[in-house]
Amino acid sequence: MDRNPSLSRTHELIGPLQTHRNTVMAAALLQLHTRLRASTSTVYLMTGGARALAAAMSVDTPLSFTVVPEMAADDPWYTTSRAHQTGKLVAVHEDYVRKQIQEDPALVLRLPFPVFVVSAPLRTAHHRFGALNMRWIPPRDVDSEELQYLSAATDDLAHLLEMLAEQGASMEAPVVPLFISGAHDQPSRLPATAQERVKDRWEEPTGSATTGSTFLYQLLRLASELTAAVSTRDVMASAQTRLVRPFGGRGVMLCMSERGRLHVVGSVGFPKAAVQRVDGMALSRRSPEADAVGKIEPLFFESAQDLHSAYPGLEQDEAVEAQAFLPLISNGRAVGCCILGFDRHRQLGYDERAVLMVTMEQVGQALERARAYELTRARAQGLQQSLLPRSLPHLPQIEITARYLPSTAGADVGGDWYDVITLADGRIGLVIGDVEGHSLEAAGIMGQMRTAVRAYAAEGHDPSSTLSRSNRLLAQLETDLFVTCCCMWLDLSTGAALVASAGHPAPVLSDTNGHVNFPHLPVGPPLGIGQRTLYQQTEIELPPGGIVALFTGGLLDVRRDGTDAAIGLLGRHLAESSTENLEIVADRLIAVSRPEALRDDDVALLLIRYQGAQAGTHRRVAQFSLQRHDLQGVRRLRHLLRDRLHEWDLDVYLNELELLASEMVTNALIHAHSEVDVRLREYPDRIRVEVRDSDPHPPAPVWILGTDEAENQEAESGRGLLIVDAVASAWGSSPAGRGKTTWFELRTPLLSPAAIAPCTS
Repeated sequence: MDRNPSLSRTHELIGPLQTHRNTVMAAALLQLHTRLRASTSTVYLMTGGARALAAAMSVDTPLSFTVVPEMAADDPWYTTSRAHQTGKLVAVHEDYVRKQIQEDPALVLRLPFPVFVVSAPLRTAHHRFGALNMRWIPPRDVDSEELQYLSAATDDLAHLLEMLAEQGASMEAPVVPLFISGAHDQPSRLPATAQERVKDRWEEPTGSATTGSTFLYQLLRLASELTAAVSTRDVMASAQTRLVRPFGGRGVMLCMSERGRLHVVGSVGFPKAAVQRVDGMALSRRSPEADAVGKIEPLFFESAQDLHSAYPGLEQDEAVEAQAFLPLISNGRAVGCCILGFDRHRQLGYDERAVLMVTMEQVGQALERARAYELTRARAQGLQQSLLPRSLPHLPQIEITARYLPSTAGADVGGDWYDVITLADGRIGLVIGDVEGHSLEAAGIMGQMRTAVRAYAAEGHDPSSTLSRSNRLLAQLETDLFVTCCCMWLDLSTGAALVASAGHPAPVLSDTNGHVNFPHLPVGPPLGIGQRTLYQQTEIELPPGGIVALFTGGLLDVRRDGTDAAIGLLGRHLAESSTENLEIVADRLIAVSRPEALRDDDVALLLIRYQGAQAGTHRRVAQFSLQRHDLQGVRRLRHLLRDRLHEWDLDVYLNELELLASEMVTNALIHAHSEVDVRLREYPDRIRVEVRDSDPHPPAPVWILGTDEAENQEAESGRGLLIVDAVASAWGSSPAGRGKTTWFELRTPLLSPAAIAPCTS
């Protein structure tokens, strides 16, 4: 079959490379679309990361808005991806499309009708650019001659794209696909009309954001993303992708009005000074932000000079030229404003203004939903975390750390908990539990069960009796929820432990040699199943240096691995880390659980390393406490550290220890807004300092500092952590219960065996 002669002439066009690229694609696409009488015809090119194929250009038809916007480049279910990967033409009928919808149900929204699909690769011997996709709705027979014509035309197009790529033209897909019209063109005129039309559209500053199909495409994508948004971060990401980039903007700032003031909930592309100027602004002030909300009036300024003329006293950002201030509308009222910034003169046409204002209602509603969700979730998590231990006991015979991660599915709170109880007879009680479901009732039951277990343990009851009594109490609470719980009473002098379980997974044990033990326990039914249930207990023994892990079901990916395999995987990870720092072990075990985006259950983990009670097998320990915001207490802490290290004959490490402890404690006092506990522990080869506070957010060192003075002032605490990172042998931070533990270690190679002594404080 003869190749399309017009395609070979298109590369001779003179003009910017990107305009030339789009002209070439438009000419080929329009001719194929017209000759093969397709319902939709779309060119897909690679995205910047080369991991996905995105729609770059589509013929404007009544069904063009139904094209799939993007797909993974290696997704075998999409004909476009398969053609791109295999280099072969791929054709599928209706039956295959139905199977595809079973794998990806969201596709039914775009394909609610019978369809025949063909995709052809855009590749040469040296380059892979993407693929061309054509659909016929309703399906029609496409004969072999037509398929050969399609293959020949796409081969020609690929070679032309290769020539342009070698000249420096980008072959990445644009943010918004270009929709080109060909409804009334004659085949002989297609190349010329396509060249002019595409050139005119490509040079538009908006990237054709207001043409019919492009607008509908953008509106559908924005609506889909905002419907799925559950956080202000999600809304900001959609606003940046669907508003800023298509309109050639520099940045976007979203503000909500609360109690007569504007509060910035998200900003991208604006300097910090601009955000600080708007955040907290009174709506009674004369400003474009306040007027957009108070007067419910969209304001557009083509240049900074126009804005200055309208608001002479307004402090302006030199990096922003044109700006638009748009009221956010939700349920018929203005709830805030959206600020769009441009780094050049920009005159928005009436059609563009209309597009922006149509989207403001969607953004406003999504932002209100996201804020309400975040507030509800924060309150629920605050309630649950308030029921967890604020801190864990500091004892020389054991090391303890804990982790708690809430579910990411929904705003409801769960009922997972852990506890460490100091018993009257010198033993220590370790408790892990989980209340059924996610609700405020579950959190309330969790608080009552934790209190009950602590009370019965304090009365001197053993684990089995504690569970039996807690079971009877739960029955009296008249709830339909049941509770699983595991109790372990550990004798610190011998390592012997009594364990009982009410429907809860047994602890996992590991010794210093990496051997794992899964104790066989007579597991009784969950609490709340039968009021007269009696629970049994089993005695196990922890060797010196051994680790025991108590956990809730959220730590295990049971759906993927099954219960036995998931517990086995947990045991292997514990064995591989048996001699490592306990905080690192906990982080590694948490990493075994499902990714945060998929975590539909809470995760609670309690880790204990038993040091043993024999003389010389554990080291000296000390503990200090500072009141919230007591920065003067840092000086007292340094004196206490100096005294303690002198007592322990470790003065050689005083300077480094004082410096690092001061930086870490100061950072906690400034940011945590809580009391701060400092734990000091000596090991045979290192000194360890732990700083525990009630702020769950980890500290972050500032690696790259901006030139802005305010940013540098804000980064002072980050510089302190850079010092810790540079001087300490190791350091880290991990969430634990109602806060976090930040720790560092100093190696002590100068210590001799003679310096090892039993605990003295």
